[in-house]
Amino acid sequence: MKRTVKILCPSCERLLTLGAFRLEGSTLVVTCVGCGVESRAEQPAAAAVAPSFAGSRPVSQAPRVSLASTEGGSNVVVLRTAGHDAVAKAAAAADDAPFAVPDNVCPRCIAPRAAAAACPHCGISFERYEASMTMPPKWLRDDWVALLRDWGNEAKHTMVRRKAQQLDALAAVGRLYRLRLATVPEDPFAHEGRAEILRLAAVTISLARPGEDHELTMSPRRRNAILGLGGFAIFVVLFLALRMLLS
Repeated sequence: MKRTVKILCPSCERLLTLGAFRLEGSTLVVTCVGCGVESRAEQPAAAAVAPSFAGSRPVSQAPRVSLASTEGGSNVVVLRTAGHDAVAKAAAAADDAPFAVPDNVCPRCIAPRAAAAACPHCGISFERYEASMTMPPKWLRDDWVALLRDWGNEAKHTMVRRKAQQLDALAAVGRLYRLRLATVPEDPFAHEGRAEILRLAAVTISLARPGEDHELTMSPRRRNAILGLGGFAIFVVLFLALRMLLS
């Protein structure tokens, strides 16, 4: 009996019959007949014939995917991307330690930790550091844990960032995104979130500057106006005094 191979598209998450595909070396490239998105499934490392050397692996811009089989020898092929793994790990972190900091990074700025007694980036002393120093406010803790449980929901990411912008907490949310990248470096949602935080911070600064410049340009005008009115008032007083003396 002929069996039909099916795939679970990581983009539209629909179960479809395997149709258009091609091989690029040892990589299977599958085109979803539903949404048209191409997914790549790399050959398992054990079956690879080409030796690998440190630092020689090319960087791919396409989402990283792998083949996953189900129990019982099912004919359904699941293409898992870095996004799927990031969502699963974020959900696990929500129930375990959502604000735990890895030992290899600075607990404050999440930069790579140096061997020195203080962070060369933010200057914090590792010996005097306490978790309460960088603990987010309660509203952000609650919103972040809820976001971790639904990490693939881009609308929730946007809501958290907008709320942080309104409450002047962009730096705190940016640190949490960096914390996710320290745990899952290939997390696409954390990469996008960090980039969006930087954009929002730049917009906030650019909106604040015109007001500051306006104050700087208005102050001399006001000063000149006051001096002009004062000089005119003195002239009027002197004129009236002189007229009274001559009359």
